[in-house]
Amino acid sequence: MKNIFFVLLLIPFFSLSNNCDSITLLSITNPGPFNVISFEESSGIRNGSLYSGATIYCPSNGINLSSIVLVPGFMNSELTIQNWGPFLASYGIVTMTIGTNSLTDDEYARRDALEDAIISLKQENSRSVSPLYNRLNLNSISVGGFSKGGGGAQLLAKIDSSLRSIISLYPFIENPTITDFNHSIPTLIISGQLDIIAPPTFHADVHYDFIPQTTNKLKFEVFLGSHDPVSGPNGAMGEVGVRVLSWLANFMLNDICYCPLLLNIPSLSSQYLNNLNCNISYNNQIYNYHKTNFNQVFDLFGRESKKETNKLFFIKNNNGIVTKKFIVE
Repeated sequence: MKNIFFVLLLIPFFSLSNNCDSITLLSITNPGPFNVISFEESSGIRNGSLYSGATIYCPSNGINLSSIVLVPGFMNSELTIQNWGPFLASYGIVTMTIGTNSLTDDEYARRDALEDAIISLKQENSRSVSPLYNRLNLNSISVGGFSKGGGGAQLLAKIDSSLRSIISLYPFIENPTITDFNHSIPTLIISGQLDIIAPPTFHADVHYDFIPQTTNKLKFEVFLGSHDPVSGPNGAMGEVGVRVLSWLANFMLNDICYCPLLLNIPSLSSQYLNNLNCNISYNNQIYNYHKTNFNQVFDLFGRESKKETNKLFFIKNNNGIVTKKFIVE
């Protein structure tokens, strides 16, 4: 028998704010709204000694831009992660993809490659002929990677507290310990349910559990997903790209409109865990809300009300004080 929830004084609250009306799951397309340009080391990007080759994707205009550096996985070339570049840059996020000095580099070498690449990326802000000259926010940089690259990104979080967020795609760390994850950098983990190279039980699940509960974290296990290095933002019918973009937008761009999208459980997930609280400002008040599922909703007079999905509702007490906020699924 289904539970029936009785809600008194249920008042529809149709948007998080006027500025958030247009941010929905369906609004995130590939590509996004910005025109994208790209350039390589032959254009003058610093050639760092701890990685091999680099490509930078950026929106054709805009200033104070946030950035992410991505590194591939074991036996993978830079090419395997380059589809993230045009996607993220089309939403205003500068994306630098790099290769490794050896295809067999371990996760620690990939950590060091990311650290070296950040130096190169920052120098683009002061290189007068760079397309990014005076356009970068040097205090808003994230890192990520695939497989051992995703492991390397998490290892860098431990030693670089200036990072804004971590994107760890199907991560692999050999014999991880809890101290490897003792950091406060918001971390998104994507894993595959049927991954036999980095089985979630020994990698993604462990990583998520080892990250402190005080650190914002989310794990999206793709239903029937494998160790997939090439689908990029198109993974899980585009649901991977939506979560990665929403994570970066929320934690790196400080755009709270994307936080509710992270609470939405993807249809192609076999497991979806997070410890997020989305605080939304409305009329100079801060509301914390969660998603919930109501089978039936009744008003104060016992009349069944229309259940509008993906709308924010709140409950007031007799003094007019908001006591609970929630999203109806």
